[in-house]
Amino acid sequence: MRTCLIDIPGLSSRLLEALAGESAPPWFDAVVDRGQSVIRPVLPALTMTVQATYGTGVSPADHGMIANGLPAYRLPDITPHLDLSNFSDYRCNVSFWEQSTKLLTAPRIWEESGRRVAMLFVQSSMGGAAEVVVTPKPQHTPDGKTISMCWSDPAQLYPKLREQLGEFPLHHYWGPMAGMKSSEWIAAAARLVWEWEPTDLQWVYIPQMDYDLQRLGPDDPRCAKSLAALLGVLTPLVEKVHADGGQVLIVSEYGMTKVSRFTAPNVALAHADLLKTTAAGEVDYAASEAFAMVDHQVAHVYCKSAAAIDAAAKTLGGLPEVAHIYRGDQRGDVGLDCERAGDLVVFAHGDAWFEYRWWSDWAKAPAYAWMVDIHRKPGYDPCEMFADPATRKIEADQPQLIKGSHGALPADEIDWPVLLGHPTARAKIDATDVAELI
Repeated sequence: MRTCLIDIPGLSSRLLEALAGESAPPWFDAVVDRGQSVIRPVLPALTMTVQATYGTGVSPADHGMIANGLPAYRLPDITPHLDLSNFSDYRCNVSFWEQSTKLLTAPRIWEESGRRVAMLFVQSSMGGAAEVVVTPKPQHTPDGKTISMCWSDPAQLYPKLREQLGEFPLHHYWGPMAGMKSSEWIAAAARLVWEWEPTDLQWVYIPQMDYDLQRLGPDDPRCAKSLAALLGVLTPLVEKVHADGGQVLIVSEYGMTKVSRFTAPNVALAHADLLKTTAAGEVDYAASEAFAMVDHQVAHVYCKSAAAIDAAAKTLGGLPEVAHIYRGDQRGDVGLDCERAGDLVVFAHGDAWFEYRWWSDWAKAPAYAWMVDIHRKPGYDPCEMFADPATRKIEADQPQLIKGSHGALPADEIDWPVLLGHPTARAKIDATDVAELI
């Protein structure tokens, strides 16, 4: 039976309970009735990390995707697989959202099975990950402008989709305009690809809830209304799948927790004289004793020596927002005992998240701090979802605007991700079980 796997990040039991007060389409109730499982998330619970686990069935230590970014300056072997067509001077140091499937260090479970797979807007999919791929590949200009483009395999697939649906609305996929238009386009494209390129498994990433949950927080009633609207957007795709005798599964990568505080690990490292900057005010990776690659609620801290590891652990351990620090073999406790992971792996408390910045004086912030710029920033910046309407600059200095985050293990299972529609899955499964179930 053909399967359409719809990936809705942020979906959790908490959000499903809130949906009960809204009007969900009948097909969704039927999917839930077929099966509902809570997933113990892999850590860190981040998009690229979780998607790699769902595709390979192994932990980040084995598949290599330890976050949404990689410390290229520490890993020269990955340089040939980086996309250095934009901002190469930055991406050869730390690079976020790299798309090459060759960066994975474990095979995907379908590679030897003979199953044909389509991956639509799923990360790490370029270069042979599946028979059918559609993924954004925008061009970025030095002045902060972004040119919307997508990459597809077969190459003619995206031009065909563009003829039917128009250009992919990239500016609604991320940034201050991020919203339903991008999910509408992806869902419509998935329906066409299901018809045009028959595969055994079609994996479709639908981003809408990710935006609302970070902006509003998981307890905001507007999130349930947004989910109900999103399910309506998915209805034509689901009806097509069912009409062709296929099955629909819904999975989430993580749930989110409400956050009300934040801290910047690199500022603390700079104050401790462990992080150094260049004359231009950028991170000096060669001179720094310690640097934190931060991503939502996790920080991978890379150190030059054993003494630097001790000093960084002492410095960061004093931050009230820090919940856990793993070092050495302890990293195996969270599936991150590998070369790519930080010498220290630091997790925030459930109500906190980490800023990427290393400066204390906002007058000294780099120009790209005020832009949507996912490649020059050596860390994830959720403030890119907010912009000053007068200046059109990102409200980079307003981290208090962020109301939801993820990456750490939520204390309450109601905030864990879910798998819906699988009739034989157990009520509680591990993230590494999902590969076999899909």
